Amino acid sequence: MPRIRDVLAALEEIAPRRYAFDFDRVGLQVGDADAEVTKAVVSLDRSLGALEFAEGRGAQLLLSHHPLIWDPLKTLDECRHAERTAMRLIRSGIGFIAAHTNWDSARGGINDCLADRLELKEVQPFGSAAAVDILKLVVFAPADSVDRIIDALSEAGAGRIGDYYRCAFLSSGHGTFIGGEGTNPTVGEAGKKEIVPEVRFEMLLPSEKLGKVTQALREAHPYEEPAYDLIRQMPSYEQPLGRMGKLARPMSLAEFSAFADEKLGTQSYSWGEANKRISKVAVVGGAADGEWLSARNAGADVFLTGEVRQNIAVEASESGMPILAAGHYATEHPGCEWLRDRMAAAVPEVDWTLFTPAPGQGGRPITSSDR
Repeated sequence: MPRIRDVLAALEEIAPRRYAFDFDRVGLQVGDADAEVTKAVVSLDRSLGALEFAEGRGAQLLLSHHPLIWDPLKTLDECRHAERTAMRLIRSGIGFIAAHTNWDSARGGINDCLADRLELKEVQPFGSAAAVDILKLVVFAPADSVDRIIDALSEAGAGRIGDYYRCAFLSSGHGTFIGGEGTNPTVGEAGKKEIVPEVRFEMLLPSEKLGKVTQALREAHPYEEPAYDLIRQMPSYEQPLGRMGKLARPMSLAEFSAFADEKLGTQSYSWGEANKRISKVAVVGGAADGEWLSARNAGADVFLTGEVRQNIAVEASESGMPILAAGHYATEHPGCEWLRDRMAAAVPEVDWTLFTPAPGQGGRPITSSDR
């Protein structure tokens, strides 16, 4: 039977923690990683409505886009919403996992889903990205073992550069050593000076993968004591948050606003010249109005997000950049449906359900179609 740690491992492949911004709180926030899971619920918010739904389903896990705990809890006073929710999760035996900006940024995540709902073509990432600490691993090994070691290191998370996998640089040389008493050298004999042809190879890896990679190295390397170096690199901005793509046909801003409302089932606010021609659309779901400058610099004709502050509406529109506020729920809930589907495929032993609140409840607004 799967456990919460199995769900976390699957989520790490789908929305790696390294994609989360440094201000964020993601991963297991309430519960025991060794607890068994047969039923799980995916939700946009960590609402009491979502928790009640999970309880009614007999679920052991709630996977929410928005975190429950942002700052360290000083008390468990149930007069406050977060503490009350945490206590109820504990009493109900339900674990809680947050997948926030890591799922926003991930391929196939919130913003890819949003671009898909708007039927954008030639979609590309843009904008802010989390800083990822990168290491370079340098290994020395006999030539006949290099392929095996590179395969093992790649499987453990090393050697990825963009869309390329198993990336390594190789060069040849010679290594020398004298094995001490009690050693059993793979090449040569203990107590004698040996000079051995070796291959030096280099691979990049995120620092969070260091433990798995060094373990894989020791298991795959033929030497008793593998020789390797670790060199810290400049941080990498691996996976941008936003997405930008082209509309199937150009529209005016007024037409695009109506089109977005139809596709997202929302009532958006827009700022800008109603007749401006729109072809390239940049999107970031949720509260991301600060990305409008990145969208403009990327060449977008309009920027769509969930929430827009008044000062940003003024700055963007008066700078010639139309901006739309389509609603937090409308821009992010569809991506939670995609998360449910991805988790169901990754951990099929668990029964996965999406929580969709009623209009006016749990953060979902009432639109004209609900009246």
